[in-house]
Order: sequence, then C-alpha cells, then structure tokens
Amino acid sequence: MGFPVTCIGVPKTVDNDLPLTDCSPGFGSVAKYVAVATREAGLDVASMAETSTKVFILEVMGRHAGWIAAAAGLAQEAPDDPPHIIVFPERAFDEKAFLAKVKKTVDRVGYCVIAVSEGAHYADGRFLADTGMVDAFGHKQLGGVAPTLAAMIKDALGYKYHWAVADYLQRAARHVASATDVEQAYAVGKAAVEFALAGKNAVMPTIVRGSGARYR
Repeated sequence: MGFPVTCIGVPKTVDNDLPLTDCSPGFGSVAKYVAVATREAGLDVASMAETSTKVFILEVMGRHAGWIAAAAGLAQEAPDDPPHIIVFPERAFDEKAFLAKVKKTVDRVGYCVIAVSEGAHYADGRFLADTGMVDAFGHKQLGGVAPTLAAMIKDALGYKYHWAVADYLQRAARHVASATDVEQAYAVGKAAVEFALAGKNAVMPTIVRGSGARYR
C-alpha cells in the first residue's frame, strides 16, 4: 500500500504451531507447566484412588495442534505413570475405544489421568465441546472438553472424577517459566529490533536448532 511502516514478525504462540521456526517462544514454558501439573495431579489422584477419585482430566490449549497435550507426557517415567491417555486434536476421537482404555487403565493401575486438547473432535469434524456459538474471530466457541469427557466417563463407567482446565494459567505461570524459553523469547525480540533498524521489512526471525544430542 506504500504506507511507511516497518513490519517485523515475532514468533509467539503457546500452541507451537508456527512453520519455519524450530519452536515458538511460549511453548517451552507451557510444556513445563503442563508436565508439572500432570505429575502433581497424578500423585494426588493415586493417593486417594482406592476409596475416592479414580479419574482426573486436564484440559489444555491447542485447537488444531497437539504439542501442549503431548507435553503432558513428559511427566511419565514408567509405563503406568500418568498421563495414561492423551487425546490429540490431530486424531479423530473414538468414544468406544476411549472408554475401553479408561476402564482398562483403572482396572490395571487403580486410577486414570487424562490430558486432552481443547480441539478434540469426532471423525466428522465436530468438536467434543462445540457449544454451537462462534467467538470474535469466527472460530467455533468451545465449551470445555474436560467436563464433556468427565460426564461421558461417569455415565458409562460410574467412576468418581475431577477435571481441571489449565486455561490462562498455562500461559501465564511465570513462576515456572522455562529458562530456555525465556532466553529464546528475548533473543527473537532483540533480533526483530535489529532487523527493523537494518531496514528489513516483512520478515520474521526464527529459531534454528543446532546439531548434536544437546538442545541448542
């Protein structure tokens, strides 16, 4: 349009769904938060499962990208450690198979911890938590997939449950921020300013992964 404005993109999304950059600042910290929360909640449920709660469901962000849901898996050290089930938005949800796995897990381990992405959907594309409304961006307004799964489990299996929605906490929990994530966030911000001062326009600094076993 010929308007004299310099535009430098800065990668930032907890969903980690940007192309070209190795990762997106924000993701490292949300991954750490969700993994820690899954470990802590799993220990809590395990302590009371024999006489009380047998299922815990943690809903995390990710309408179309399952990176955050996958990060819950970092809490697991042994095969029977939580999370026992991760529901991804990239795969169609199969209610029958899901309920069978919940029951099998409770029978074997005594309890079941589930991490679910907000974008979980059926094979026909319907979101599990579709409220029928749209948000300010025209996206389907999702009403909470965790309570939807909880009701499904209660109706079919009768287990006592608890659920939680990480919501804003997962992207605002500065007290457990990833040091690597913070370093990367400042680095791309600094690079963006340097690009602007150098006269670049319509570009985005990216994070490039180095070779070798250690992340750098």
